[in-house]
Amino acid sequence: MGMKNALPYAYKDHPLIDHMKACLELIEQFTINNPSYLNIVSVRLLKSGLNKVDQKSIENMLKLGATIHDIGKAYKYYQEKLEKHGGGFEYHEVFSTVSCYKILLSSDFSLEDQKLGVLLLMAILNHHQAFREDIPLILMDVNSFIRKRLIHIVRKGLCDNVSSLESVLSVFGLTIRDVFVNDQQEFQRLLNNIASMLRFYLKKKFDENRRWLKLYTLFMLPIVLVDNLDAHERRGGVSSFLLINEFKKFMEV
Repeated sequence: MGMKNALPYAYKDHPLIDHMKACLELIEQFTINNPSYLNIVSVRLLKSGLNKVDQKSIENMLKLGATIHDIGKAYKYYQEKLEKHGGGFEYHEVFSTVSCYKILLSSDFSLEDQKLGVLLLMAILNHHQAFREDIPLILMDVNSFIRKRLIHIVRKGLCDNVSSLESVLSVFGLTIRDVFVNDQQEFQRLLNNIASMLRFYLKKKFDENRRWLKLYTLFMLPIVLVDNLDAHERRGGVSSFLLINEFKKFMEV
């Protein structure tokens, strides 16, 4: 796998575009084979204080999240690290979340869809690790090691041939410019907005019982499901075979 003129990769020998397409196909299969899931999410949201949410909106959010949850790996820093060391995508979910937020900002969403967007951001941000309430503090601390690492990654820019991802982004009417930040300043502005928004939604006065916090797992489960199924299919491995078998049951009719 040579970097020059190479496609961005989700993992060694697994092009990111293939992973994105497969996850979109799998999430579509999931919603078809589990027609009650969208209703369950809708009912849970309604009981948590949201107005009735159209199931199509939930489905669209799931499709978007499943497709772009790993798009942060398209930065040059990660691709160079993969080339030199065979892996290493720490904090890529932060970049994927910023991209998702940029997409949501540019779209014509209702107030209820915006609340769904918060849950989707939480799901993408947590699909590898559970920051939970610490997310705002981690992202808002401009002097933290993590924040400095993120800025370093942004400065290196996107990898070569990132335009190859447009073939799947076009399904949502998106271009590369719609998805990725233009510069360091835009990245920091969007990151600060996300941190402030999450800090509001996660504060105890807003949701004393933490019911809202738990809802994002309804969006995260399908994303984790399709992510792991495609990764196992393309990369193999036996350590998680039992878990993969359980995941496959969700895809059965």
